[in-house]
Amino acid sequence: MKLHLNKWVLIVIFGAFALAMLVILILGEQRIAVITDKKDYENGGSLKVKIQNLFLKKICFSSCYPYYLERKEGAWKAYSYQDCSKANITEKCMEPSETKAFEIALPLIEEGAHRIAVPICESCNTGGQFQESQRFYSNEFEVK
Repeated sequence: MKLHLNKWVLIVIFGAFALAMLVILILGEQRIAVITDKKDYENGGSLKVKIQNLFLKKICFSSCYPYYLERKEGAWKAYSYQDCSKANITEKCMEPSETKAFEIALPLIEEGAHRIAVPICESCNTGGQFQESQRFYSNEFEVK
């Protein structure tokens, strides 16, 4: 009887642990990783960036403003972009756990510390109006 009871106690403890791990996985911090290929760039050069979808759902990007460049001036300040002449729709999407790489031509910008800001729409439909739900940032890098 004592051996039988210990077996059930172990099963209950293991089940509670497995359930707790599942809750942490589902409700834990969800994000995307935005990683540049280098820490230093020449002004007007190209920058390679890798985006990893660490969400448990599809994420999508804006057709007009899939990313912003920001410069550190005490606080982070976004560079102004020209107005988008087309509808700001949800264009490219990434499935959970998917990774994509992009190359960005850096415009001539001020030297100093920069980062990339990536606005996303969670679980949006391609072709619909883009509605930013969150924004994620790359590592800091220097433009020289």
